[in-house]
Amino acid sequence: MTKQELLDSMRRERAAFEVTVAMLDESQLADPSLDGDWSVKDVIAHLAAWEGYCAGWIDVVAGGGSPERPEVADTDATNARDYAAAKEMSLADVRATLHRSHDALLRVTERLSEADLADEKRFGWATWAMIDGNSGEHYREHAAQIERSIAAGS
Repeated sequence: MTKQELLDSMRRERAAFEVTVAMLDESQLADPSLDGDWSVKDVIAHLAAWEGYCAGWIDVVAGGGSPERPEVADTDATNARDYAAAKEMSLADVRATLHRSHDALLRVTERLSEADLADEKRFGWATWAMIDGNSGEHYREHAAQIERSIAAGS
């Protein structure tokens, strides 16, 4: 995947996710009706956290380094910690955090060369795939989860 294709996908999937979320009112966004008793607000916080982690990793790559990624050693523990940390945040704050983390990931991705994006050594697979997994693909996954919940009448 080229840098432009990746950036386009990141923007497109984020916009599609926002369309899905816009189908819900504030009470539905707060309702813990998703897998694991998460709410859509919790999913938004989850996406923000992982895009934030990814932006940090990519910032290191853009500077020529290989990032440490303690968050992936135990993703369940990371998700549980992030869930607890964001639980008391307002919906507006969670959305603002997602906006900031998404913008940060876009900015650092723009700094990468095509060679950096194709590099498979830093992450064990192509850097572009790692970015997509924490952005475009991650948005698709959770939009589908929310859409299933909407279709089920939750």
